[in-house]
Amino acid sequence: MRPMTDHEGDAVEPIAARHAAVIERLAEAARADARVVAAWLQGSRSDGSDDAFSDIDFYVAVEDEAHGSFDKLALIGQAAPVLVHAELLGGYGVVCLLEGPVKLDFIAEKASASPHIPRPAVKVLVDKAGIDFKTGWEPSREEVARQVDSTIRTTLQGASWPVRLLRRGQWMTHAYSELTLIHNVIVPLMLVQHDARAFHRNPMTRERLLTDAERAAVDSLAQEVLTVLAARSPQASLDAHLRIADAIGRAGRGACAAYGLEFPEAAEAEARSFYEREWPGL
Repeated sequence: MRPMTDHEGDAVEPIAARHAAVIERLAEAARADARVVAAWLQGSRSDGSDDAFSDIDFYVAVEDEAHGSFDKLALIGQAAPVLVHAELLGGYGVVCLLEGPVKLDFIAEKASASPHIPRPAVKVLVDKAGIDFKTGWEPSREEVARQVDSTIRTTLQGASWPVRLLRRGQWMTHAYSELTLIHNVIVPLMLVQHDARAFHRNPMTRERLLTDAERAAVDSLAQEVLTVLAARSPQASLDAHLRIADAIGRAGRGACAAYGLEFPEAAEAEARSFYEREWPGL
């Protein structure tokens, strides 16, 4: 059996080894390219929240006069063949799958702009000009409060969907909706109570940053959703949804308390009454 992490004994996870090799080759290519002033990592690989499976957010600062003609794919190709890529809006970067496979996001900035862009953290790999990066960025308390408020209100305005989906017999879509509530609502509302950057983090990594107790709670909810999908039991589906609704309420109230907001109690109460009155099959 392949090792699940690179933290046990001397085993090295193959994904981690491939990623490390690509980072090294990208840095070598950047170092050799006269147009590239600096190269660095951002995202989880720069702030210490990465693990063996984290993807690569690779940035380069390119001399201003060369930036418009800089061929990002040519430099990436020196590290590994590009299997598929998509341009980011504005053409400032590409997202790629490299041979291996290796997941890479590659951003090219104008060198004159790089010192002035606020960033959470950087891990410098190449610096030919002594760039003074502006690190330590965090979203303002007001911005986080708006994100918390929007998440809660957007969720509660759609509270009638579970009943409507099950009345249509859409069990698969209902299960997807329930997992989405856990993944996109409960997890960030839990995380934001101890991580102001929760809504700015990759949604695929948020769960990993929860406390052990929080992660066990969302795992339990997800398992119940999958069990309900297999059984297609009306009573079990109601019980599972009420647990999810309760978890949204707890996480939402906690996040509201942390950021000075009021939780929409009336909307939550109306939704719960609706479920208990009109849940399909009961």
